[in-house]
Amino acid sequence: MDNQLEHIRDIWVNAFFTGNYDVLAQYEDESFRVVYEKEGVTESNYTRYEKIAHAVKNGVWKPQKPEIMSEEFEFNRDLTECRVTLELENEPTVIQESWVFYDEWKVVELRFCKSRKLS
Repeated sequence: MDNQLEHIRDIWVNAFFTGNYDVLAQYEDESFRVVYEKEGVTESNYTRYEKIAHAVKNGVWKPQKPEIMSEEFEFNRDLTECRVTLELENEPTVIQESWVFYDEWKVVELRFCKSRKLS
């Protein structure tokens, strides 16, 4: 199961960095959201897709890939949910992805935590 998740995550991450919001939509749950804890901001997938489309259209979509220090996968007992925690090099921010498995893996939340101390 985790190989399937890793494969889907690779596609999803690549879609983000290339600005392919159609592929993002395939792997993000309908209720997907991005939470920026430090700023107190939550963004829906539809708002995000519009921003990405606008940036791609104007040639300014150039997100920086973070330098990842560690990556940890935590599955629930029945392997239908997974939290992926990414610690970044030289940054206190921790990124958490929450994934669920229905007929395939879908990401439901991307959270940029305030610090390495996770809630």
